[in-house]
Amino acid sequence: MGLVVICFLLVATYAMRHAYISTQREVTLSVDGYPLSFRTHQTSVDAFLEEIGIEVNGADIVLPGLHTDLDNRVVIERAKPVILEVDGQVLERYTHSKTVGDFLLETGVALGPHDRITMEGVEVGLEAPLSSRPISVPRGVGKGKAMLLSVNPVSTRRIVIHRSLPLQLFDDGVLTTFSTIAPTVGQALKEHGVLIYLGDRVKPGLGTPVSTGMRVYIERAKPLTILVDGRRIVTRTQAERVKEALEQEGVTLGVRDYTIPDRLTSLTDNMTVQVIRVEEEFVIEEEPIPFETVRRPDRELEIDHWRLAQQGEEGLRRRLIRIRYENGQEKERVMTSEWVAKEPTTEVIAYGGEIVVRELEAPEGPVRYWRKIRMLATSYTAATSGKSRDHPRYGLTYLGWKATKGVIAVDPQVINLGTRMYVPGYGFGTAADTGGAIKGRHIDLAYDEGNLVLWFKWVDVYLLEPVPPLEEIRWILPYWPLER
Repeated sequence: MGLVVICFLLVATYAMRHAYISTQREVTLSVDGYPLSFRTHQTSVDAFLEEIGIEVNGADIVLPGLHTDLDNRVVIERAKPVILEVDGQVLERYTHSKTVGDFLLETGVALGPHDRITMEGVEVGLEAPLSSRPISVPRGVGKGKAMLLSVNPVSTRRIVIHRSLPLQLFDDGVLTTFSTIAPTVGQALKEHGVLIYLGDRVKPGLGTPVSTGMRVYIERAKPLTILVDGRRIVTRTQAERVKEALEQEGVTLGVRDYTIPDRLTSLTDNMTVQVIRVEEEFVIEEEPIPFETVRRPDRELEIDHWRLAQQGEEGLRRRLIRIRYENGQEKERVMTSEWVAKEPTTEVIAYGGEIVVRELEAPEGPVRYWRKIRMLATSYTAATSGKSRDHPRYGLTYLGWKATKGVIAVDPQVINLGTRMYVPGYGFGTAADTGGAIKGRHIDLAYDEGNLVLWFKWVDVYLLEPVPPLEEIRWILPYWPLER
């Protein structure tokens, strides 16, 4: 009996289930182009979607409508979420627009000619597609069998409208007007290609937010080159004069330093200023003062002998010199004072002033002489004296004597004319002639024509008694010609 009852119940349950399933109908649901088939007893679209756990947004498109009778196909096109930042507002919108331009038109946002649009931080145009960003891993939607309906999630787009503002720029007095979406003055100038150099003044400051009707003033600094201490400083300055520009760069001038151009000169564009460092020093220069040499007679010293009576010493002259250096190079020297630090000492040479008569044993017999002189001896005749035979003074000496053996030509500044002489190898003679080439310690020995003996050698010449008066004696003889 119990088994019968169980069997009856199973049969009844199966019959009921079969009857329930047989009364369901098949519906195809497409979400953003992804289709899936369902069986349902629901008669309306909203009930059907609720049954399978599909939630729709008020901006989503559902065909047929939510509150219509359920047909065998339901299509859902989800709206795209968009965050719109415009004119200081943040708006959240859902849209089915295909492009950014359509979306802005849909939301009633008007654009100015210089406004710009960014989407996800990237500048875009009105024609940019407003598609969802792709996500690589799809996710399921709904519940039950609807979990099999895996579609790309709808991502939120962020669109920012950057309003351009007109800005008037007075660049060193030159007016330029342009529009900008930059948030600050500095960024606006940079985007417009306006370069700001070191030393330029910008009012209002570069960090000031841009506002409607703003005026920006740039006072340009002057480009300047400073040459100082071996360095080349290239800078820009608002200074009016050279002096202020140097102070701005930390260049100090010493008491003697100067600039080219002068430190009070007004600055002009691209001026070069040279700083001249001036240093001075004082030095003492020394110069020797030559000593004089004087000769004095010594009556106790034999003639033609010498001795140093007093040693000569140089003196010393000192000068105080001021030396001026410009950039390390000597520029000038000026003597500020001069004085004799030490007087020179005169050199005194004593020469012999004593006459001593001596006797020479010569082949011709004893010869008494009072002076012996070392001299160069040459020889001549009337024919070699330089006068032609028809000359009225041919063969005559300076004293009018006949040029014959025994006549000796001398320099009267060395040996007085008329002096008796003895020349070894020649014999006795008298100083009775002169000659243009007979100078100093040089004598010319006369010979008779036809009997010339050539001389050219150094010999001792003896001056014979009598001794001439002291005032007629040449105490100091010349040193030339030199014996070789």
